[in-house]
Amino acid sequence: MNSVVIDPQILRSLHRSELRKKILMYLNEIYPSATYLSEIARVVGSDPSNVRGALVGLGNRYNGESSLVYLGLVEEIATNGFKYYRLTEYGKKVVEYLKEYYRYYRRFL
Repeated sequence: MNSVVIDPQILRSLHRSELRKKILMYLNEIYPSATYLSEIARVVGSDPSNVRGALVGLGNRYNGESSLVYLGLVEEIATNGFKYYRLTEYGKKVVEYLKEYYRYYRRFL
Protein backbone atom coordinates (compact mmCIF):
# COMPACT_ATOMS: atom_id res chain seq x y z
CA MET A 1 0.00 0.00 0.00
CA ASN A 2 0.91 3.68 -0.14
CA SER A 3 3.84 4.92 1.97
CA VAL A 4 2.19 8.15 3.19
CA VAL A 5 1.77 8.38 6.96
CA ILE A 6 -1.81 9.19 7.96
CA ASP A 7 -2.62 10.57 11.40
CA PRO A 8 -5.02 8.15 13.17
CA GLN A 9 -7.25 11.11 14.09
CA ILE A 10 -7.76 11.76 10.37
CA LEU A 11 -8.76 8.16 9.69
CA ARG A 12 -11.14 8.18 12.64
CA SER A 13 -12.71 11.44 11.49
CA LEU A 14 -13.22 10.12 7.96
CA HIS A 15 -14.55 6.73 9.06
CA ARG A 16 -17.10 8.47 11.29
CA SER A 17 -18.51 10.70 8.54
CA GLU A 18 -19.63 9.66 5.08
CA LEU A 19 -20.12 13.36 4.28
CA ARG A 20 -16.46 14.20 4.99
CA LYS A 21 -15.41 11.39 2.64
CA LYS A 22 -17.78 12.60 -0.11
CA ILE A 23 -16.47 16.16 0.20
CA LEU A 24 -12.86 14.96 -0.01
CA MET A 25 -13.60 12.81 -3.06
CA TYR A 26 -15.35 15.69 -4.83
CA LEU A 27 -12.56 18.16 -4.07
CA ASN A 28 -10.11 15.56 -5.34
CA GLU A 29 -12.04 15.35 -8.63
CA ILE A 30 -11.78 19.11 -9.23
CA TYR A 31 -8.24 19.49 -7.83
CA PRO A 32 -6.40 21.92 -8.05
CA SER A 33 -9.49 24.10 -8.47
CA ALA A 34 -11.29 25.58 -5.49
CA THR A 35 -15.05 25.86 -5.12
CA TYR A 36 -17.61 27.41 -2.80
CA LEU A 37 -19.76 25.89 -0.08
CA SER A 38 -23.08 25.80 -1.95
CA GLU A 39 -21.50 24.08 -4.93
CA ILE A 40 -20.00 21.38 -2.71
CA ALA A 41 -23.37 20.90 -0.98
CA ARG A 42 -25.17 20.56 -4.32
CA VAL A 43 -22.71 18.01 -5.70
CA VAL A 44 -22.53 15.80 -2.59
CA GLY A 45 -26.29 16.03 -2.01
CA SER A 46 -26.26 17.57 1.44
CA ASP A 47 -27.45 20.68 3.22
CA PRO A 48 -24.97 23.61 3.16
CA SER A 49 -24.94 23.79 6.98
CA ASN A 50 -23.89 20.13 7.19
CA VAL A 51 -21.18 20.70 4.59
CA ARG A 52 -19.95 23.72 6.53
CA GLY A 53 -19.84 21.59 9.66
CA ALA A 54 -17.79 18.92 7.92
CA LEU A 55 -15.43 21.54 6.50
CA VAL A 56 -14.85 23.83 9.51
CA GLY A 57 -16.95 22.53 12.42
CA LEU A 58 -20.35 23.63 13.64
CA GLY A 59 -21.33 23.53 17.29
CA ASN A 60 -22.10 20.16 18.86
CA ARG A 61 -22.97 18.30 15.65
CA TYR A 62 -19.59 18.77 14.01
CA ASN A 63 -16.51 18.92 16.18
CA GLY A 64 -14.11 21.57 14.89
CA GLU A 65 -11.14 19.34 15.71
CA SER A 66 -12.49 16.70 13.33
CA SER A 67 -13.19 19.17 10.52
CA LEU A 68 -11.44 18.85 7.19
CA VAL A 69 -9.86 22.30 7.46
CA TYR A 70 -8.60 21.73 11.01
CA LEU A 71 -7.07 18.38 10.00
CA GLY A 72 -5.20 20.05 7.13
CA LEU A 73 -6.97 18.15 4.36
CA VAL A 74 -8.80 21.17 2.93
CA GLU A 75 -7.80 24.82 2.85
CA GLU A 76 -10.19 27.74 3.14
CA ILE A 77 -9.39 30.61 0.80
CA ALA A 78 -10.97 34.02 1.46
CA THR A 79 -11.10 36.26 -1.60
CA ASN A 80 -13.10 39.50 -1.94
CA GLY A 81 -15.42 38.52 0.90
CA PHE A 82 -16.07 35.01 -0.47
CA LYS A 83 -14.78 31.72 0.91
CA TYR A 84 -13.61 28.92 -1.32
CA TYR A 85 -12.39 25.45 -0.42
CA ARG A 86 -9.62 23.44 -2.05
CA LEU A 87 -7.97 20.13 -1.28
CA THR A 88 -4.43 20.50 0.13
CA GLU A 89 -1.47 18.48 -1.11
CA TYR A 90 -1.71 16.38 2.06
CA GLY A 91 -5.47 15.99 1.48
CA LYS A 92 -4.74 14.67 -2.00
CA LYS A 93 -2.33 12.09 -0.55
CA VAL A 94 -4.95 11.04 2.00
CA VAL A 95 -7.56 10.57 -0.75
CA GLU A 96 -5.14 8.45 -2.77
CA TYR A 97 -4.46 6.36 0.34
CA LEU A 98 -8.20 5.93 1.02
CA LYS A 99 -8.88 4.79 -2.53
CA GLU A 100 -6.14 2.20 -2.23
CA TYR A 101 -7.29 1.21 1.27
CA TYR A 102 -10.90 0.63 0.22
CA ARG A 103 -9.89 -1.21 -2.93
CA TYR A 104 -7.74 -3.57 -0.82
CA TYR A 105 -10.23 -4.17 2.00
CA ARG A 106 -13.25 -4.54 -0.33
CA ARG A 107 -11.95 -8.04 -1.10
CA PHE A 108 -12.78 -9.12 2.43
CA LEU A 109 -16.29 -7.71 2.64
